[in-house]
This record gives sequence, structure tokens and C-alpha cells, in this order.
Amino acid sequence: MAMKATRTNPNEYTVTNKDGTSLKVSPHGTPGAFSPGELLQAALLGCASLSADMQLAHMLGKDFHAEAEVKSTEEDNHITEMLFEFLIDTEGRDEQEREKIIQAAAKKIEQLCIVKRSLNKGISTHTDISAK
Repeated sequence: MAMKATRTNPNEYTVTNKDGTSLKVSPHGTPGAFSPGELLQAALLGCASLSADMQLAHMLGKDFHAEAEVKSTEEDNHITEMLFEFLIDTEGRDEQEREKIIQAAAKKIEQLCIVKRSLNKGISTHTDISAK
């Protein structure tokens, strides 16, 4: 799975996936762009939420409401910890059913979220720089 980043302005790269969808990456605080750290958080948010989505739709109906948030701790120019928080609307359900829903979502996230699983295991990265 390869993606491409092209320098489009000073301190700005446009990242494009194989389907042609793109987003801007710039330092933190740049309007209209994501910072690299925000992209890592977005990857966890999207992956974990989507991993539980089908199970939750099965249990709550296709129009259920949920919100997710990631809080990160940074130290010495790297993210040391991320907390994924998922709030699922279970209004009208009893405590036993709520717990069943929470456990089912957690199980799916642990099974299916490639980002969370990769971060927990650790990812080996390499750099290859060349000039033309």
C-alpha cells in the first residue's frame, strides 16, 4: 500500500492515495491542513471507529449515533501515548445491554483495527533517500 507526498508550497505537502484522494500536511496549527501527529490520531480514530461500526449497527440499528476522540501525550517530539475514547448512544437500553454493546465494540476494535494493532505491536520504519 503506497501513498505519495508532493511538495506543493513551503512547509506543505499534498498526500495522495492510489485512488487520487488527497489531503494537505503542514506543521501543527496551519489552517486547512493536518499535521503529521494529527494524521496519526485520525488514523486511530477512523480505524477503531470503523472496526466497531458493523457490529454496532447490527446491535443498535443502522442509524445509531457515536462519537470518538483521541487524546495524545507528547514528549521529546514524539507521541508517547494515545487514548481512544468512544461514546456510543445507548439511550433506552438497560445496564446489562449497554455492557454487552460496549464489550462487543471493544472486541471488534481489538480484532480488526490494523492501526491500533500495529501501534501496540510496534512498527519498524526505514528511510531511503535519493537524489535525481
